[in-house]
Amino acid sequence: MWRRLTAPGAEARLTSGGSKDHGYLNTTVFLVRHGETDWTRERRLLGQRDLGLNADGLNQAHATAMALKAIEITEVISSPLLRAVQTAEVIGGVCDMEVARDPRLIEMALGRWEGMPYDAALVDPGYQTFMDDPEESPVPGGERLSDVRDRAAAAVHQALADNPSRSNVIVVTHASVIRVLLTHYLGLGLASFHRLRVSHGSLSVLRFADDRELPRILAVNHSPTWHLADE
Repeated sequence: MWRRLTAPGAEARLTSGGSKDHGYLNTTVFLVRHGETDWTRERRLLGQRDLGLNADGLNQAHATAMALKAIEITEVISSPLLRAVQTAEVIGGVCDMEVARDPRLIEMALGRWEGMPYDAALVDPGYQTFMDDPEESPVPGGERLSDVRDRAAAAVHQALADNPSRSNVIVVTHASVIRVLLTHYLGLGLASFHRLRVSHGSLSVLRFADDRELPRILAVNHSPTWHLADE
């Protein structure tokens, strides 16, 4: 199921930065990073390459789903990439929820680095340029962090508007997207995004009291899957 990108009133919401009817929300958004893939194990940069979960990734998705089982979920939204959809479907299966896909939650496009071993990317001249000034320097052949922030925040804001107050919304997406959203909602510059660790299957939790205010950050990188490292 593909999520509607322009729900009723969405045009006003996405341009004004809030919903058409401002007010009390008390809505909680759980940002979930997908489980592990084989390329993760091989330390290769995925970007928007569409790989599925490996066995450990499926176990991580299940552990995260069980951590969310007791919560009354109102919507599960996923990036359209397979590794995210598989994670979301495990969560949706446990919570008895259908999964909606939103292309605005897709991983950051990494251009020529996609598929490259991480160690090789480290010595790419464009990598150091990007890390020195990630706010202004785009990934070679890829996206700017500001573009990732704008599309991902628009997806979150639509979820707030589409669900009633006191909702619990699951958003399954990718490490770079979650880092960028966290820096945005913490009021930090995008240059700080690489300082945040976001593990596979982890939960970062936002509580939106009002759609005109930054949310409270209730958790960052809480990992229900840490115990799996010892198994």
